[in-house]
Amino acid sequence: MSERPTEFHKGAGPDALSLAGRKLVVADDEPDQLTYLATVFEDHGATVLRATNGDETLAMVRSERPDLLTLDLEMPGRDVGEVFEALRKDPELDALKICIVTGRPELRKLIYQRSVRPPEGFLTKPVTEESLLLAVRKCLELSH
Repeated sequence: MSERPTEFHKGAGPDALSLAGRKLVVADDEPDQLTYLATVFEDHGATVLRATNGDETLAMVRSERPDLLTLDLEMPGRDVGEVFEALRKDPELDALKICIVTGRPELRKLIYQRSVRPPEGFLTKPVTEESLLLAVRKCLELSH
């Protein structure tokens, strides 16, 4: 499992991606960051659900079956590394795309030292609308 996603910071402008028909879960415990991410996705047509801790994220993803999860590495509740591993080991969630969005890139080991498939994307905060949409497009394998 040495494959690691690229950090996405270059690419098409914010209008290059329509997320219409996509369901996303945004997991972050910082209210401002949660609002920013959700608003960017909603402005591009996505249905967005918000989670603020590890347990809520796990329950929401299992019940709602989103197309993509953005996951902060530092949240209260269940350890986020354990949440990530549980999601990856759940055969019913095999299609779930995960993009890590974190202000603590040094915590990568929480994700990459696990014996499960790595995330499809990784962004370091602060993120721009452009970098966020590019990362999501790559994670979802959408064309321009």
